[in-house]
Amino acid sequence: MLKAVAFDMDDTLLSINLTAFIAVFARDEARLLADIGRKSPLAALAGLGGVLHDLNANARAESDARTNRAYVDDEIERRLGIPLSDPVIADAFEYYEREVLPRRNDGVVAARPRPGAHEAVEEVVDRGLRIALLTNPSFSRACIECRMAWGGMLDMPFELVTTMENSTRCKPDARYYLESLEVLGLDPHEVLMVGNDPKRDIPFPDCGIQTAYVGRGTPPRATWCGSMEDFARNFDEVEERFYMRAEREAGRPR
Repeated sequence: MLKAVAFDMDDTLLSINLTAFIAVFARDEARLLADIGRKSPLAALAGLGGVLHDLNANARAESDARTNRAYVDDEIERRLGIPLSDPVIADAFEYYEREVLPRRNDGVVAARPRPGAHEAVEEVVDRGLRIALLTNPSFSRACIECRMAWGGMLDMPFELVTTMENSTRCKPDARYYLESLEVLGLDPHEVLMVGNDPKRDIPFPDCGIQTAYVGRGTPPRATWCGSMEDFARNFDEVEERFYMRAEREAGRPR
């Protein structure tokens, strides 16, 4: 039985020039690192970029159970000698992400609710289904809430919002998805993921979570494809395809 719908955020519920946003975010945080650690801005940017690349690539041992926050803090200290876990330093980054970053939504970043996003969430909630925001947890809670505010999502009843602080892997690692569902007390066959990225919003390896795809193209593993507006208007069809695929999967020999 379908019990919950998990939504991606960037370019799913939120229209945003994500490349521009990441560039602004990385530039600003690298400048903070450079000032605090008395490093050159280029060295700080290179160090931060390397850490974020490895974080998103899930480039660590299977036995590594650190949160993404702890991983980043440890790697920044190892590579740049700057202890992000120090309360004074942590406060500086918290201030930037809470007070400064929200003002970075200019004409280039252009963050705003994606057409059909609010209607889609309302449709799901009205059906009595639970919702979660499974956005890639390579950012802090403060940074994710900044973008949620841009998309008018802070009041949505998400039971879980994944962040660096509560996740140990990034998309598309199936471990990230399964750990998130464990927090919610749900099994993979009870959840529909909604996302726009064929490389990140479809778990790898397959762990039993179906995906409604709202990006470009038609990935073969997607259960349903269309726009967010189509998703909101045609949720009966989405549900029908969810159950049809569930029946096919259940009928396959083990």
